[in-house]
Amino acid sequence: MSQSSFKVNDAVSIELKGSTSVLHGQVAYVGPVDFTDGDDWVGVRLTGSSIGKGKNNGSVQGKVYFDNCGPNGGVFVRNAALKRRTLSKLEELRLKRGARASATSSPSTSSSSIAGTRTSTR
Repeated sequence: MSQSSFKVNDAVSIELKGSTSVLHGQVAYVGPVDFTDGDDWVGVRLTGSSIGKGKNNGSVQGKVYFDNCGPNGGVFVRNAALKRRTLSKLEELRLKRGARASATSSPSTSSSSIAGTRTSTR
């Protein structure tokens, strides 16, 4: 089994083959995948201006590898295609705020937000 030098939540950049484009993201999954051979795969949740330029939403062929990712907000690449990068202070704050929001957000069953409001169903 191959050992990845990356771990979940590492900030990374992805250099695309045959292009000068670079995608930025955060490691969301490390390990083998069901859709192809090899155990050196890394799932990356894209961040910043890279969001929407991916190939999946954290799931491939019906299997969810990571979540909290919108359409085309994720990508799987081989370990060798990644480079670790240092986050700016602003990026750190955005990622912390996003992680905190996704950890605390859940559908509320409380009706307090609509207290005093009557809804007509005709």
